[in-house]
Amino acid sequence: MSPGQQMTILGLAALCYYAVLLALGVVDTEVMPQFVVSAVIFLSSGRMLRGMTRRRTKKKREDEKPRKEPNWALRAQILNWVMALLILGALGLWVMKPVGVSFLEMFGLK
Repeated sequence: MSPGQQMTILGLAALCYYAVLLALGVVDTEVMPQFVVSAVIFLSSGRMLRGMTRRRTKKKREDEKPRKEPNWALRAQILNWVMALLILGALGLWVMKPVGVSFLEMFGLK
C-alpha cells in the first residue's frame, strides 16, 4: 500500500470517526468544521502524494541512472560499534559517579 493510499484511508477513517462523535453527541456542531478540515487535508494530501509518485517514477525511468547499493553490512557494523561505545561510556560515567552526587555536580555545572 502506497503512502498516498494510506493518507487517503487515514482521511476517510478520521471523517468516519468525526461523524460517529457527532452522532453520539460527544462534540458539538461548533467544532465540526475544524475536524472536517483536518480530514479533508488528509484526503487531499493522499491524492497529492499519489500524483507526485506518478510524476517521479516517469522522470526516474527517463533520465536517472541506477544508484549503487550502499554497503549495509558495513553501515550496520559501524552503527553497532558506535552504540556499544555510547552505552559503555554512559555506564562508565554512572559507575564513576559518587553515590550522593548528581551528574551536574560531578561535572561542576551546578
